Amino acid sequence: MKKRIAIIGAGLSGIAAIKQLTDEGHHVVCYEKAESFGGVFAAKKIYEDLHLTISNYFMAYSDFLPTEQSLKFWSKQEYVQYLKRYLAHFDIEKHIVYNHKVVNAEQNGDKWTVKVQSGSGEETESEFDMVVVCSGHFQEPKTPDLEGLSDFMGDIIHSNDYRDKMAFKGKRVMCVGLGESSADITSEISEVAEKCILSLRRYPAVAPRYMAFQEDPYFTIDTSWLTSRIVNKLPFSYHRGITKNIFHKYVNSRNLHLRIRGEWLHKSGPSIHQAVTKNERLFKPIAEGKVLPNIGGIERFEGNTVIFKDGTHEEIDAIVFCTGYKLSFPFLQHKIECMRDLYKQIFIPSVGSSLAFVGFVRPQQGGIPVIAEMQSRYLAQLASGVKSLPSLEKQKEVIMEDANHWETEYHITPHVASLVNYCHYMDSMARLVGCMPKTPSLLKDPLLRVKLLHNPQFAAQYRLEGPHPMSESSRDFLVNFPNISTWPRIIHFECALAMQKLLSFLSMDNLRELKK
Repeated sequence: MKKRIAIIGAGLSGIAAIKQLTDEGHHVVCYEKAESFGGVFAAKKIYEDLHLTISNYFMAYSDFLPTEQSLKFWSKQEYVQYLKRYLAHFDIEKHIVYNHKVVNAEQNGDKWTVKVQSGSGEETESEFDMVVVCSGHFQEPKTPDLEGLSDFMGDIIHSNDYRDKMAFKGKRVMCVGLGESSADITSEISEVAEKCILSLRRYPAVAPRYMAFQEDPYFTIDTSWLTSRIVNKLPFSYHRGITKNIFHKYVNSRNLHLRIRGEWLHKSGPSIHQAVTKNERLFKPIAEGKVLPNIGGIERFEGNTVIFKDGTHEEIDAIVFCTGYKLSFPFLQHKIECMRDLYKQIFIPSVGSSLAFVGFVRPQQGGIPVIAEMQSRYLAQLASGVKSLPSLEKQKEVIMEDANHWETEYHITPHVASLVNYCHYMDSMARLVGCMPKTPSLLKDPLLRVKLLHNPQFAAQYRLEGPHPMSESSRDFLVNFPNISTWPRIIHFECALAMQKLLSFLSMDNLRELKK
């Protein structure tokens, strides 16, 4: 039986949900409060100089692969153009109602009553079988509660409201916090500000935006294969060894900004156990003295003077908080403190599959769009009755096991409570959907085996089989994509995986992956 389904938000996750649910024949209405699609990539909501920190093949949906023949980091404009092509190709926009904000979604028996408000203020109600929340993390900016901040007389903004560096020309500016957007914003402001200070509580793990690059003839790193399935099955010790090798390359570089990056990498702790900022742009202005980092945190404010925990102080004119967002669902009666309390970070066990949260998983590596697409494929099967959720007890068991897995893996940054390992999470969802690729033996199909295990875990892998497969085009893409790993490395990891499987069989050590 086909369902009538409301989707809240036409960002990257909402677009994925529309496509996968309509593939199963369901009637979908997507309410978007803005005047255009794309969520945070909508024209008026993000600074123009943005470049993605995730490559094109992890930001593109598995059923509409990029036309480029190599990894690329799209600009904001290039990504919006890709989304436009996707919407046009699958005629998705006819399902989107723009300038309509969902103000309430309430369950009544086996139905949901959804109240929306138009741009003119008119409110209407409609009835649905299911509600899919795709409003994203970036709804309610989070700012720290700091002593004396209320007495600060300068400008205070959140990164959510940043548009143009020229607003800070000639000012003494402090940026607080570091993520992908903060690295861009702080670097931009440092170009025009009289002084630019970066306040951090601890040294962060920062990875290069370009995974294979060469900034001088004596320095090169290739870490694309870290997103391969085989590496993410092996024990943490392999990753620690990789990080150590990269650190030695950094500290021995002839470039000062690379040596600074290496120092931060060393002080931050193992990158595999924390959220990673995938944008190294900041280190050049630090090396040039344009950005002045203070590591340790803020003690208090006294007027327009900030007192740091190391005892130093600075006079400032403006503050830019790059401190993230709070979970916010004002249209729901259900209170959610942590996405890890949900089954696969999608479903509230006591509510069931009629309410789903798509796109609230943050992969340490890889992109949210392909994860949202995979979640939506599972949701579409549930809506069609092809699949059903496990029992309440089983869901709670999996929630606990998954939470323990993620808390162990990312213990250095426990506050990032939606963080997952892309490879592990995608495989666990693929098993639920029924699209987990079967890895052939070296004797049966050595070429496909190498591509599935040793190349980045592209979303195209999950279209080889399962619902709505694209077997031929997906295989062509996978086998024709160049090998990321060298043949000596491939042989080394094949041997290591064989040994690890033997140890796992003997119950001496387990493969590092989600079991359910």
